[in-house]
Amino acid sequence: MRIIILGPPGTGKGTQARVLAKKLHLKHFNSGDFFRKEYAKKTVLGIKAYSYWGRGNLVPDGLKVKMLDKKLPKNNYILDGYPRTLSQARLLEKKQRTDNVIYISSSKKEIFERLLQRARIEGRSDDTAVIIKRRLVVYEKQTKPLLHFYRKKIIRVNGDQVPEKVLEEILKKLTKV
Repeated sequence: MRIIILGPPGTGKGTQARVLAKKLHLKHFNSGDFFRKEYAKKTVLGIKAYSYWGRGNLVPDGLKVKMLDKKLPKNNYILDGYPRTLSQARLLEKKQRTDNVIYISSSKKEIFERLLQRARIEGRSDDTAVIIKRRLVVYEKQTKPLLHFYRKKIIRVNGDQVPEKVLEEILKKLTKV
């Protein structure tokens, strides 16, 4: 099974991907976690990637693909944070077809509340009000077009619910596919 999880920042993609990976016995690959680890190790590519995502921008396709290409699982996975652009999605689909794409939507109010709370709890530097606004604009321009690209594989879920209800809805819809 090959699953991608999509949605604006703060919709609970990471939370749901971790739980789904355990429940469905899938590998969870989170590109953001991978980039943060590379940045913490002070690798050249990690520092370069941070210069983009630290300001709320997407890591350019060439750099992202260069960093992730050999790290991505080939089967039985859930991808979280990748792909984020049409060119990344096209490249991924050429290499390996995705089975399902879970799209979690949330209201902007809920997104802001969650991300600002996460900033307080985790100390994430990319969760300030200014950067959140920027990330949402970038999402609308660069990632949201993936919904059309994957339109035949999309499973839409309401992310404004408590995490347990979101998971329940995902699992229910996945079994119907």
